[in-house]
Amino acid sequence: MEKITVGATNKHIHEDFAFVILSKLPLKSLIRFCCVSKSWSLLLDNNYFMNMFRKNFLLKNHSYYNDTSLLLHYDASWNVDNPSNSGMHSLSGEGFENMVHLDWSNLFQEDEWLFNILGSTSINGFLCIDCKQTGRVVLWNPTTEEYKVIPICHFSNESIVLHLCIHGFGFDSTSDDYKVIQHRVFSHDVDSEDATWKDISPYSLWEIYSLKNNSWKTIDIDMPTCYQDEVGVHAYMDDVCHWLGKSKTHGSTCEMYNEVYLVSFNLSTEMFVTTSLPSNMDGIDYKYLAVLNGSITLISNNAETTTFQISILGEVGRNESWIKLFIFQSLSCIDRPIGVSKNGDIFFIQNDEELAWINLSTEKFEKLGVKGTFNCQVISYKRSLVRIDRKSN
Repeated sequence: MEKITVGATNKHIHEDFAFVILSKLPLKSLIRFCCVSKSWSLLLDNNYFMNMFRKNFLLKNHSYYNDTSLLLHYDASWNVDNPSNSGMHSLSGEGFENMVHLDWSNLFQEDEWLFNILGSTSINGFLCIDCKQTGRVVLWNPTTEEYKVIPICHFSNESIVLHLCIHGFGFDSTSDDYKVIQHRVFSHDVDSEDATWKDISPYSLWEIYSLKNNSWKTIDIDMPTCYQDEVGVHAYMDDVCHWLGKSKTHGSTCEMYNEVYLVSFNLSTEMFVTTSLPSNMDGIDYKYLAVLNGSITLISNNAETTTFQISILGEVGRNESWIKLFIFQSLSCIDRPIGVSKNGDIFFIQNDEELAWINLSTEKFEKLGVKGTFNCQVISYKRSLVRIDRKSN
């Protein structure tokens, strides 16, 4: 029988073809493939490859953004000419020029004027509103116009609450439940004659609220707390609440020097992981945490160098999986970011308090035509008919 000789197969993949394939991978997978060869280990330093990766990253039609709209929460009560602009507005139009006022006055009490919306996105249609003055927390679905005031957790009649801070709101798919995480710092009543040094020392604990059970429970865990209590330090994605937390410095009275970490708390397992922030964060004036196209994203700006940069995380717990995706120079008008949306739109408040946005793909920069204050937020909202169970009210 005549022998058939099969030619040797070329197992080498041309570099350009490999770059096209690798540039379409999620960052977590890409970082793991960087270990395959020496040339691939240098991919993140290759400008040609990174340009392809950025383009593909922004073009991803992530399901996270399906049927979403933008909501603008801002406070313009200082504007005597038009104070009615304060509150919540929906944004639409190619340049977000269409603004429609939403009435949400029934959510608040007369003495509530300062509040934040936790994170930069809704969770299955719900927004978590943290009322700073009164300590109330409200869950609200703008589509159904339903809202739920979360009950206050009473620890002890003799306890004095020194500080209460909401750290996360999200959905636990394992238990099919919505949950809120808070950190409480308190002390005991020191008027008693039997008071000891323990009674006057502050204590702290973590608590988690279940919407299904309409109740709080204490969790035995010691996590870094938020390094600041304001807009831009919380994010949620895939059953995990993230926030920017500060490390503990024993014996130090000045917390501003504590290192800041990304803290990731899993609502199902009630366990957490910390991740160091990207390197070279010295001189950064503002840090904003968000979710952009399905990736945990850190937006930071340096007022002195008029630079802001956008970094995405490949995998929580792996400090080296941060990559700097975009770096913009000479934007001296930018004060700080206030939100993100699909198509790579990043919203900012300027030094003159004008609100503006920039598109990462086109680098187009435009103003919104309104002014705001430090607690302005742009929220990516996804309509949902999920209703709040009023039986638990």
